[in-house]
Amino acid sequence: MSSSNSSVAPSTSTPPVSSPTLAAGTTITQDINTIHQRRLVTITEGITLSPENITSWIADLGANGRWPSSEVDYTTGCDAERSNWPAQLHWQRISTMAAAWHGGLSGGQQYVNDSKTLAAISLAMDYWFANDFTNPACLDYGGTPTCPCGTPGFWNTNWFSNVILIPEFVSQSCLLLNNTLTPTQLGNCTHITLRAYGTFDHYVNGIGYITGANALDIAKIGIDEGLLVVNISMIVDAFTRIHETVVIEQPVGSDGIRPDGSFGQHLGIIYNGNYGKDFSNDVLDLEIEAAETQFAANATSRTALETLFDGNRWMIFRNVQTNVSHWDFSVLGRFISFPVIDEQATGSINMNISEVQQLGEEWNSTVLLEFSLTVSANATDANVGELHGNRMFFANDYMVTRGPGYVTTVRMYSNRTVNTECLNSQNPLGFHLSDGTVYTYLQGNEYEDIAAAWDWNLIPGITVDYNATILDCNHTSYTGQEAFVGGVSDGQIGAAAMRYTNPESGSISWQKTWFFLETDVQHVMIANISSATAAPVFSVLDQRRFGGGVWVNGAETFGGNYTNPHTMWHGQVGYEFPAANGTYGLSVEWGNRTGAWSNIGSSTQPPETVELFAAWLYHNNLSAPVSYTSYPAVDYGTFMLKRAATRLQEIENSASISALLDKVYRTVTAVLWSPSGGSFTFQLDGCAPITVTASANAAILYRVESGTVTVSDPSQTLSELTIEMTAGDGVKPKGWSLQNTLIIHFTLPSSGSAGSSVTRVLGK
Repeated sequence: MSSSNSSVAPSTSTPPVSSPTLAAGTTITQDINTIHQRRLVTITEGITLSPENITSWIADLGANGRWPSSEVDYTTGCDAERSNWPAQLHWQRISTMAAAWHGGLSGGQQYVNDSKTLAAISLAMDYWFANDFTNPACLDYGGTPTCPCGTPGFWNTNWFSNVILIPEFVSQSCLLLNNTLTPTQLGNCTHITLRAYGTFDHYVNGIGYITGANALDIAKIGIDEGLLVVNISMIVDAFTRIHETVVIEQPVGSDGIRPDGSFGQHLGIIYNGNYGKDFSNDVLDLEIEAAETQFAANATSRTALETLFDGNRWMIFRNVQTNVSHWDFSVLGRFISFPVIDEQATGSINMNISEVQQLGEEWNSTVLLEFSLTVSANATDANVGELHGNRMFFANDYMVTRGPGYVTTVRMYSNRTVNTECLNSQNPLGFHLSDGTVYTYLQGNEYEDIAAAWDWNLIPGITVDYNATILDCNHTSYTGQEAFVGGVSDGQIGAAAMRYTNPESGSISWQKTWFFLETDVQHVMIANISSATAAPVFSVLDQRRFGGGVWVNGAETFGGNYTNPHTMWHGQVGYEFPAANGTYGLSVEWGNRTGAWSNIGSSTQPPETVELFAAWLYHNNLSAPVSYTSYPAVDYGTFMLKRAATRLQEIENSASISALLDKVYRTVTAVLWSPSGGSFTFQLDGCAPITVTASANAAILYRVESGTVTVSDPSQTLSELTIEMTAGDGVKPKGWSLQNTLIIHFTLPSSGSAGSSVTRVLGK
């Protein structure tokens, strides 16, 4: 796009003409009237500022329609903040006043049809309209030669402010005021909304083509404009775009809803907790407004939204100390840089659960109703809704395990996905946020408001050459180097696997497997570590708010280094370590750390001081594989009893195979890393030894008692897989009959479902 208006819809000071073929007919007119009335309710209910300040806003408004700079920061152009443009407060006040004047805003009854309020709204709107930018290049090329710094008008160098943020306020405010608008005001409303709507199907500098949540935001602006001027063809076009967007996206790295229920944005980042949340909220609003009209969602869009919500419920935890539900930090992307008080994506799930229930009832959707019940349920621990099991989000390299009293998540990335991003100065230190990051939520406050203060080289769960990678905004966002990243899951237990090479430096590589087993036992294997720097290599157990006493090897400790660790317990999580034999040690520390939110993003909150706990393994011998077992949601006594009752056998922990036998629950879980596959042998007590051979790289889960075999291809490159099992002398398990060898052929999922798990039952 150049300085011409090639990506901008033609502006006009008069309402667009409706399509004659669509304008006729009572039904469509009735449907539009229905949507119009519902839309006004939605807009009013979505107001976030309190109307109690309206009287003072009116009193403080200048004769020119501008509020004092002490109240509203009107800084524009290159000098303005790119994120959460402060000048938006001008329109937030207008929209709040417009909702109060229109009626239906709680606490704003005294302003309904009040002429003084309407006059103030009109004055404030006219001020902005008079200062709207006139150079179309400023829409998305602000700060470049086509719209240089100093160009007159209210614009921001962030395309979002000009295309979505301000136009949304404008379209909603204008719709609330409707026939009270003067012809000039109506023309300005239309000009700004059409300028935004015109970005569809055009390249927008800073984002590319409009997709995902952004597409729904702009479509919503178009609907408001269409309702305002009764442009039926525009309303039809907007709803068509909505339903073309609310679909399951199959291509790798797609923005939008993925087949596994994850949500992608910015071409490869899992973002259910921000853009996916915005997407969900938009669809909820729009489909409630369109219910029982010809604009309602079709079966394809309904299935897609249900898929998203079915995924969403796995990613939400409750902080029981504040009784607020939140998104897992691994699905927030760069918004980890905001404290809760800023009410950004970290603040809460930011979703109207009543609307989820309402649409669930309208659609008779079990999934939506289940989500609303799960998220609104009372909780005494982080696992709100008491959802138990394991789920692999294969499209975005992410696994979740939920059990009694806890939620554990693993965030990885591959050559199909992106680790994170730094935009608008947010998240400049986040390079390691997807290096196998593991969060374990128990009370739900473990990681809240600590990002400003924590050590960004000790992200929980990662293996890292400490401080060897530059952490700044220019070295944050990368596509992964490795294909073999993913996991296998049967819905109850599973394993995640990640082969990693540092995409910025190539200086470190490793392989890691997380096993999530019965009775909430978690086992981690790390192998094939290679480092080209002198930096120490650590595998981080956790970094979180300090949760009380720490016990190492059965004794309370105040921190330190341990060359021969056996056990550690802190904050209701226990760890068990095999004999170190000099290959690794354990470091434990805690204490106050202080950091500035302004150093990691655009928040203006004061510096944060947090009492943090951190524990990590330091690798003395990189050629030696390392493993450990963790037990979440246990007090110290239960930890000791549980570890004594757990009988895990590491079959192999090498560069070729990571295999584990749970002798109590008679399950075998293995990752075969080589493209040519491989084999391993295990033996349960009283049974014949069994050798398992895979024809290619794979993740395998074998439940011996039930005879079920679940497999996946984490590399997402295979179309088929053959598993051969050979039994030696002795008792053979279920499904073997008289055979000594079983050969199982799997046809593996493809397209957007590549990497998902497939199950077969032996003997069937």
